Amino acid sequence: MVGKKRKRMMLHAYSSLYLDKSSRTLGNMLHDAVIEFGMDGTDFLNRFIQSDIAEQFENGNPKYIAGKSGAELFLEVVEKTTGDSYIEKMKPIEVYDRSDVYWVGWILAHYQWYSGRTFKSILDTISYRELLGLYGTLHEADVQKSYEVMDAHFFNTESKLKTIRKRCGLTQEALAKVADVSVNTIRAYERKSKDLNKAQFDIIMRLTSALKCDISDLLD
Repeated sequence: MVGKKRKRMMLHAYSSLYLDKSSRTLGNMLHDAVIEFGMDGTDFLNRFIQSDIAEQFENGNPKYIAGKSGAELFLEVVEKTTGDSYIEKMKPIEVYDRSDVYWVGWILAHYQWYSGRTFKSILDTISYRELLGLYGTLHEADVQKSYEVMDAHFFNTESKLKTIRKRCGLTQEALAKVADVSVNTIRAYERKSKDLNKAQFDIIMRLTSALKCDISDLLD
């Protein structure tokens, strides 16, 4: 019907039935790192991304989204990225504090599931410190409000593809023709409604060739 807004169809890596568990697990993991062991939140989340555990969440691996506790994830991140073992230092926690730190892990899991974006892409756009700053206004609001606020960060931040395309003096149509990629695909990557980091390798190579740039210049 003309004038009606069509809802964007979202494809999720795993069922919403697992979302409560996965988000609590990430919240507990971050709580352990920052509150229990005094680690810097930004540094720990970078380690989470460097390990393959973030990717396991993004792919909906049931072993990680439903089969491990936050404490187990914390231990695995630390061991994989530093070689250290904290297992003897861990104390069982009966109830986790629903603090701002816990909420950051919780909303990261929610938004990654909702958007399909990588954790790296999310944290490159909205930093750990910025997420902490959103706690006061969003932690008691409906989660949909958090999705909208985080979406706005992406839509208000120019994509690398758009920046490089404009620097090269190309329109979206011109780039689409040179790279042999549909203009709708170019628009989706620039709007960040599609994640260029997950694009087929041949599409990325055609874009880098057309823009005369390196892959690292184009991807987040």
